[in-house]
Amino acid sequence: MLATLFLAIACVGIARPEGWAGPTLAEDRLVASIERGELAAVDIQDSSGKVLWRFPLKDQKHPDGSKIDPEAIYSTPAVADGIVYFGAYDGWVYALDLATGDIRWQEETGGPIIGSAVVQDGVVYVGSDDGKLYAFDAETGALKRRFKSGDNIWATPLVTDGVVYVPSMDKKVYALDAASGEEKWHFKADAGLASTPVLADGTLLVGGMDRRLYALDAASGEEKWHFKASNWFWTRPLVLEDTVYAGSLDGKVYALDLNDGSPRWDEPFDTEAPVRAAPLLLDDVLLIVNRKGELFGLDPQNGQLVWPLPIDLAKTVLADPLAQGDMAYISAQGGDLFTVNKDGRAAPLVLTE
Repeated sequence: MLATLFLAIACVGIARPEGWAGPTLAEDRLVASIERGELAAVDIQDSSGKVLWRFPLKDQKHPDGSKIDPEAIYSTPAVADGIVYFGAYDGWVYALDLATGDIRWQEETGGPIIGSAVVQDGVVYVGSDDGKLYAFDAETGALKRRFKSGDNIWATPLVTDGVVYVPSMDKKVYALDAASGEEKWHFKADAGLASTPVLADGTLLVGGMDRRLYALDAASGEEKWHFKASNWFWTRPLVLEDTVYAGSLDGKVYALDLNDGSPRWDEPFDTEAPVRAAPLLLDDVLLIVNRKGELFGLDPQNGQLVWPLPIDLAKTVLADPLAQGDMAYISAQGGDLFTVNKDGRAAPLVLTE
């Protein structure tokens, strides 16, 4: 039932998609979705919360003359060389000027976009619900290549050391040559893969809807180990030294040995609600946020509470939090933004026009 609930939240074809885009920091501004289907840049240099630009404007059009309507934004914006890149539920990939919000280019895929865009070496990689991974020229938007998997791609790809790692709902994670797009290897799980992969010391970590967190040899795709929870792993794992921290839709956060997957804590930490947002290290505090918007500060060594009580934002949180020094920014579904510090003090980010 819980899995079905999350599919209803995230899947394509729903009547009113909400989106859950996480925030991105670039220069002196926070780029975030502050309204359903709308992206904005917010000045945070002097804590004024001034909205510098919004996208889309009422009169903005696609090349075919149709009105731009992103519908919802699940994709956390990526910023490179003064350009903001993101995909939207309408199936389009947008490149906006960071300073002004003006459109640099826009290109259409064949389905809604759930995962985030990744920019590497002048190429923008983004997966689509049409089952394809697209590679666009970052400056012009020209399509360089695309790779077709066997089902929807909801995950954010990982691009590193000339390899693109792409989890798919066809139960496979693919390793592709970044220059040619040719497949190097693939690994097949027992269910769809939708979490953003992480690479640490030659080990690729990716969570699945078969309730397993997989550790694969990044060079060959061979399984090193897996750990099974009681519900999906849909979070992006966090690796600190040789410990893997991963949340699950079973409401628990697990600390595992990177080498063999054995538990590092006496018991997992139970948030009592699904965990979709990735764990975050905030100074020396492990920040965990569950779907209900409850924030927990943990000691990463033992999984014990550092803050005496959780912080209740009273908003649905599915997006990954973002750290800047000893401050974290959290985006709730619907566009509310919050700040929280390592001592457990949280406040809404008040926006002004």
